[in-house]
Amino acid sequence: MVKYTPNYNLGKPEGTDMYSVLPQNANMDIIDTTLKGLDTKVTDLLADVVWQEAELLNGWESYGIGYQPKFALDKHNNLIMKGAIKNGVTTKGTVLFILPENMRPVVYRIFVTSCNNQSPNPYEYKAIELAIAPNGIVTLGSSIPYTQFLGLENISIKL
Repeated sequence: MVKYTPNYNLGKPEGTDMYSVLPQNANMDIIDTTLKGLDTKVTDLLADVVWQEAELLNGWESYGIGYQPKFALDKHNNLIMKGAIKNGVTTKGTVLFILPENMRPVVYRIFVTSCNNQSPNPYEYKAIELAIAPNGIVTLGSSIPYTQFLGLENISIKL
């Protein structure tokens, strides 16, 4: 007897059930409709976002075209960031950039990924701590051994 998932009512045939593609196709329709709804929500959420480029400090620079570090406020008052940076000073406490006054959370610490190309595995990723002070100064909360880049993608902080 087919059982159903609690959230999306997807059919889960038992191991002893005769298999038919019809329930599988019905599941795919449910998944497709649900994903389209999520896609629409994300598009709506970012529709009016105005991205500002970060002015990088202490030798940090954009990882390249398409990776310019940027930040914005979404319509739910979340600070969001994107991009990747490279080649800066990697000592704990180094200032990366400063957020504008309207985008400053109360003290905040987050972890982002860094690609270390000096390890035996050239694509070894490590968690690096960023600290954001109430005055908007974004610093390294931890020292970094040499990095290939520091990713800022998918950072979202409720203000």
